[in-house]
Amino acid sequence: MTEGSLSQSTRVRHFWAILLVLLLFTVGYRSLGITRPLVGNFSTKSVIYAMIARNWAEGRAGLLYPTMDVMVGGERSLHMLEFSVSAQLTGALWKWCGGSLDVWGRATSIAFLTASVWLLVVMVRRHHGDAAAIGAGAMLAFSPISVIYGQTFMLDASIVFFTISTFYCTDRWLTSGRAMWLVPLAVSYALLLLTKVYLAVLLLPLAAMVLWPTRFGPTLCEPARPLPRRLRLALVAAVVSAIPVGLWCFHAIRTAAPGSPYAEHIYSCLQGNATSYRPPDPLLFTGDFYRQALDNLTTVLLTPVGFALFLAGFLNRSWLRYLPWLAAMVLLVLALPRKFHEMNYYYVAVLPPLCILVGLGWQVIAERVRPGRIAVAGLLFTALVFSLRFAAKPAYETPAEDRAVVSAGQAIQKITAPEEPVATMHGTSITLLYYCHRPGWFIEPDTPDLKAVLEDCRRQGARYLVAAGSEGEDNRLDERIGCRPVEVGGGYRIYALSFDKRFKQR
Repeated sequence: MTEGSLSQSTRVRHFWAILLVLLLFTVGYRSLGITRPLVGNFSTKSVIYAMIARNWAEGRAGLLYPTMDVMVGGERSLHMLEFSVSAQLTGALWKWCGGSLDVWGRATSIAFLTASVWLLVVMVRRHHGDAAAIGAGAMLAFSPISVIYGQTFMLDASIVFFTISTFYCTDRWLTSGRAMWLVPLAVSYALLLLTKVYLAVLLLPLAAMVLWPTRFGPTLCEPARPLPRRLRLALVAAVVSAIPVGLWCFHAIRTAAPGSPYAEHIYSCLQGNATSYRPPDPLLFTGDFYRQALDNLTTVLLTPVGFALFLAGFLNRSWLRYLPWLAAMVLLVLALPRKFHEMNYYYVAVLPPLCILVGLGWQVIAERVRPGRIAVAGLLFTALVFSLRFAAKPAYETPAEDRAVVSAGQAIQKITAPEEPVATMHGTSITLLYYCHRPGWFIEPDTPDLKAVLEDCRRQGARYLVAAGSEGEDNRLDERIGCRPVEVGGGYRIYALSFDKRFKQR
């Protein structure tokens, strides 16, 4: 079935106007907190990429050596995991255009997520019609988890875009037979693998599309090329896509290997990440894992409204075309259960096929129930209420313990030199160190033998400890450190690790 043969019930009046409104909504919804500092929900992950972008843009690190401000072995440390494509793009935009790095980081994510909504709508519309396309795009725009992580300084929004782009280009290549589509296909998949190598699991649904294009994927017509030629071209595209991530992994492993001049300065690396997990994870054999997964599916991923439409999508026979994609996502969750269980931003990568099924479910409703404008408006309002219910607090509210982070960082900048190391204490987060704009250490409040740890920081050049949040609101640290603060601000305290004549001990 081609686009021209789609039933009239799948048509949506004023389709392009609705799509424009949807895109503006996507941007506006996520821009409500665009000027917020990088605090709150999984802020450590955000500031890791912000540090990487800033250190590259300010000339302290090369692209191939993602560098953080956390000191390891007496120097700024290296984050040798993924190659953070969107973070480096943000660093370039900030370097060339100026302004706030935090705002650029959020704006980059918003741009990727908005482009994802547009491309998903275009892909679904080609073969399932207007109703399914708008339903899928609306779900991606309304999804609380896409709101939360689609406006943070993280990689997840770019993952969604590169994923959809990969499937869209594969679909266009299979239906048209034009080899030129293999170029954006290879680029999209290469960038996706560089960003998150575990998404190599998408080779399964992509291979299914190539082998059986009339059964799997959005394609609804015979492929333009015979199977042997498709296989050869697909293999070439796969190899080309794998070369960048293969080179990156080789470089990352060699950089972190014992004997490397960088080995003593590694904060995180592929080897450590890989050896930290040994399947099968015991979590798979607990009911709590599956209960929380279902809870995530019905709340922060799809909301109750989206989940109901997701179930309705199984009444549409077209859902079978996405079975390999869905199976690959299930396999990914089962392969990394603890990641998904403890850090729900991992679920962002699972969103695209779920949103497509929501779109197919909406198509079923549109064809069989034919809801009127009031009913549609009511459904949209309910979806928005649920979306705000699950997204507003983590996306836009600054926790009380984080409100002094920026002012504490500004205070420490006034009394230290640009490259002078500092010690920071702000829960278990490195956010405060990022806003100090200095190299240094983050020290957890319950660190045993705190005096010895601070003495080690002092020997390496740190003159001050700055504490923010609950640790900076009262004098609980005074006795443990053995001195009183040299500066007290709203929600933060600064302690001198050695005598500084500019201050009098209070």
